[in-house]
Amino acid sequence: MIKELIKFEDVRFCYNDVCAVHDVTFIIPDGGLTALVGPNGGGKSTLIKLLSGFLKPDHGKVEVINYAAIGYVSQGFGFDSSFPITVKEAILSGTLENKIKLFKRYSSDQIKKAENAMAMVGLENFGSRGVSQLSGGQLRRVVIARALASDADILVLDEPDSNLDMESTKELYSLLNELKKVKTIVVASHHINYLLDVADTAIYVKKTVWGYANPHELKEKLNEGIVL
Repeated sequence: MIKELIKFEDVRFCYNDVCAVHDVTFIIPDGGLTALVGPNGGGKSTLIKLLSGFLKPDHGKVEVINYAAIGYVSQGFGFDSSFPITVKEAILSGTLENKIKLFKRYSSDQIKKAENAMAMVGLENFGSRGVSQLSGGQLRRVVIARALASDADILVLDEPDSNLDMESTKELYSLLNELKKVKTIVVASHHINYLLDVADTAIYVKKTVWGYANPHELKEKLNEGIVL
């Protein structure tokens, strides 16, 4: 039996008179990677913001079971990559409840969480390096590690592969394929070939939703040009 972690029940959300999504009912299972795919403007980012709590539905209900903690990773890096801060300091900021506090002294527990998160994303030897020295793919690993350091139960990533080259994109999905073994992950992206190859379940989003227990079935349909 599938254990539910997030439930959408008959959800609708509109920006003024334009409804981004409607009649949306689906679940995010506990564990594995759930892919949100669909055309630009179809509502993927709106669903990501609804399940992350940044938006509230106009109708229906979004329920996070047992108040599971959500770590949100936006399309950008979430900080100015030219700011003089090290990789470890950037990841440590994920252990804070509020925004970065200058000259904050971190506890040994916070430092341990940051070090564990760096190891999980393959940045254990980059702690003292400035974020301005990193590639786009490495910066993406930093923001994922920061979310991991926050003790998130669920990682929610909105277009994490935007502005990455092909090699960095492959490395990103290889990382997510490993992380899904220990965290529940939700990813919205239009790179269906990479995402659906590592997904355990998939949801096609085009104003409303269609769920797929077998992501490869959806991948085949989309690659054949079938319009849902």
